[in-house]
Amino acid sequence: MKNKIIIRYVCLSVILLTTNLSWLNAQDSIAVYVEQAVKNNPKVRADFATYQASLQRVAPAGSLPDPELGFSFYLKSMEQVNGKQVGTLDLMQMFPWFGTLKAAKSEMSWMANASYEKFRESSFEVIYNVQAQWYQLNSIQAKLTNVRENIKLLKSLEEIALYRYKSPRVKGTSGSSASSSSGTSTVSSTAGISPGGSGMSGMGGAPSGNSSFSSTMPASQQPASMGSMLTSSMSGSNGGMSDVLRIQIEKVELENTLETTQSQFTVNMATFNALLGRASTTPTFVPDTLQLKPFIANDAAAWGLVVARNPMLSMWKAESASYEAKGEMAKKMGYPMIGIGLEYMINSKKPEDMNSMNSMNGMDMIMPMVKLTLPIYRKKYKAQISDSKFMKQSAELQYQNTQNELQANFIAINLRITDASRKIALYTKQRQLAQTTFELILREFAASSVSLTDVLQVQRELLNYSLKQVESVVEYNTAVAEFEKIIAKDDLIINKK
Repeated sequence: MKNKIIIRYVCLSVILLTTNLSWLNAQDSIAVYVEQAVKNNPKVRADFATYQASLQRVAPAGSLPDPELGFSFYLKSMEQVNGKQVGTLDLMQMFPWFGTLKAAKSEMSWMANASYEKFRESSFEVIYNVQAQWYQLNSIQAKLTNVRENIKLLKSLEEIALYRYKSPRVKGTSGSSASSSSGTSTVSSTAGISPGGSGMSGMGGAPSGNSSFSSTMPASQQPASMGSMLTSSMSGSNGGMSDVLRIQIEKVELENTLETTQSQFTVNMATFNALLGRASTTPTFVPDTLQLKPFIANDAAAWGLVVARNPMLSMWKAESASYEAKGEMAKKMGYPMIGIGLEYMINSKKPEDMNSMNSMNGMDMIMPMVKLTLPIYRKKYKAQISDSKFMKQSAELQYQNTQNELQANFIAINLRITDASRKIALYTKQRQLAQTTFELILREFAASSVSLTDVLQVQRELLNYSLKQVESVVEYNTAVAEFEKIIAKDDLIINKK
């Protein structure tokens, strides 16, 4: 256990304090920002300091209690057979019952292991939050790009609408319409048809076989199909100033959306910098395009990695083992402690007389001592043992609960990844179709074949599909990042370093 703790300590030091060469050679990317977050985030650094503190408790837990040294002297020497006793010097070392120190050291080692797993959990949490915030920045960046492109497009549409409004073709079309109306009146007069219809020939007032009858009827008496043809012809005619104003209204709305999105980008940038432990105004490189994170779906193998590597499960395992060791230590503490020591008596000579023993007069004495504690108050030891059993049971139940939550989260993440993949394929196809439709309808609008309403509708659909596609990519990458978090994937990269 001691060697394992030392190895992990060295690995964590490498994680947080080295790899400067790769840092200098790396470009701005999510990997660089993740490394910054792990090194600079206050929460991660606090948990690492806690882990370092827990390591310092391992050695004292396995050490013997300090020896006791005592000295006493007599204000007035006490006469004895072998001289006058001036004082005593005693030294005592207590030894706990066999196995007590080993159990105590094992408890502290497992607690340090639990602190290490908590540090890992906070590190993976920060790594996930950095990635999620990064993908959110990419989403906002893509939205800003789309809005700017659509504003440019609306400006082009505005120029086309202004050109159509000012073009002489508008007047020519009006003149032809007027002559057409006049020609219709002439034909009607020539045919002898009065406005009231009293001049119609034929039995019973029925129309004759004249082929020009339908073109000479008033608009209110024409068939429905002809009315729809007229409406279509009017909608396909050159637009007026109203088209220009509608485009300007759409452009103003997009400009407001652009400002709102830019403010949202600033807020998310500050949150991202806070995760990295740096100033909120620090510039951050965000690419224009967002790539899909690689992901290999293998549910059985992946779930095995979750059980084996997830830091929360490892933490509860370590705590359970520490409480088991604590119970063993409490049991050993209920046995007597043995003390071994020496007592040294300092004697001075007394005047020689007939009764004195010259050979021992003034001789110092050494006396070995053995000391034994009597743990007769059993309630406190029984309470400590019961406390350890309940805490061990609690840790095991926490382990089971965490495993159940992780399993539910594991299934949900896989479903999110599958759903996001399906959405990406759908919106990619819809965006391609909308792009093709938009290019065609722009040509038709320039040729006065469609109305501005149709152009704006297709333009909104294209923007909507583009944004949904980016949001689906963000959702996919975020789900993959959360999947990597629960399987502690970044440990593999760290160990390679």
